[in-house]
Amino acid sequence: MIKNLHLLAIASLALAASFVTVAHAQTSNGARVAGRTANAAFAGQRGAVSDGQGNVDAGAASAFTTANGSHGQRTTRVTRSADGTASAERNTSATNANTGVTFDGSTTYTKGSGVTRSASCRDANGNTVTCGSGR
Repeated sequence: MIKNLHLLAIASLALAASFVTVAHAQTSNGARVAGRTANAAFAGQRGAVSDGQGNVDAGAASAFTTANGSHGQRTTRVTRSADGTASAERNTSATNANTGVTFDGSTTYTKGSGVTRSASCRDANGNTVTCGSGR
């Protein structure tokens, strides 16, 4: 499951990259991706660190902005310890410039406990609204 969450974040960046002109910059501990189309721009970074003792911490972050001002971001973090414990977390936030509605979602995974998801939406004034509504 953890591997799949991390791969999902990487695959979504790769899918977005396949539709735009992309510039890559490789760093010693991660990779950066950025691109632009006529209607949107995005950027992302990912990386992983291992201490050689079986402990691994990996993460990815991406963000986008559209021509009309809608914007969002996603962060993913996956950890595995030498003792076998493992967890993953993904947070997503997106704001629709036309409606002012912001979506905030979170998915967490803990080995042995499973997956927990939460989502909420609010209008430009901070009031809770039904996700998918134009209010």
